[in-house]
Amino acid sequence: MRAFISISKSTQEFRSIAAVLAALCGVLFVPGLAQSEETKAESKTLKPEEEDFSHSPYTEYGEFNEQREEDELTRFFQYGRFFGVSIGSGFSGVTGNRGALYQGGAPLYDFKIHYWFDFNFALQFGFSSATHFLESSSLGHVDVTLVRAGADFKYYLPTKDLSAAVSFSNPYLLLGALNVTKTDSNAQEGTVENDAGLGFTAGAGLEFVVSPGKTYFTLEGKYQLVTFKDTFTTEFRSDSTPVADLTGDFFLVTASLLFTW
Repeated sequence: MRAFISISKSTQEFRSIAAVLAALCGVLFVPGLAQSEETKAESKTLKPEEEDFSHSPYTEYGEFNEQREEDELTRFFQYGRFFGVSIGSGFSGVTGNRGALYQGGAPLYDFKIHYWFDFNFALQFGFSSATHFLESSSLGHVDVTLVRAGADFKYYLPTKDLSAAVSFSNPYLLLGALNVTKTDSNAQEGTVENDAGLGFTAGAGLEFVVSPGKTYFTLEGKYQLVTFKDTFTTEFRSDSTPVADLTGDFFLVTASLLFTW
């Protein structure tokens, strides 16, 4: 019996010692293991992810197209036009009641200075002069000289996917503003009357290449809305060609040689 009691006491003491050792191992080694796991997790979060440059609808616009814009700009500086000067001639016509009185209008002399922003957009400053005349029973023969000065914003239509004939003609649209000075000279009465009016211009044109990057032949048509002080006059109602007033618009057709560099 005594031997059994001593063995049980020894077993209990062994179990107590084993429990103490297990507790010490848990205190010493488990926190270190947890700390190492936390260190690994932190290292993964601090590691930068690889950038994804795959194509998507969001990478095809905005700041992601900087390279394409730089390529277009480089191509324009290499093959584009920057400045130009054109000299031409044509015809100046009048519509409405004013057109019923005005005759002539040719030749029209035209001079322009051109500046290109890129392949599609340009600005031109123009100066032109044309002379009309009218025959009136009350005023006699009156020469009317119209001097125009204005600026037009031009947009060249994209022709990359169009036919060769359209691409060769290089069509464009224009929109602008102008100032028109009108001088009425009456030789019979010996009087000269000056008037001026502001207006708007809309039109279109074609540019044909004569020498690439240097010389072009241009055909251009414009429609102009201008109001003068005598636009609503009634002095011609009882004339040989009676009209209620002098309302009417102007249109110009010009052919020019354009020199660029």
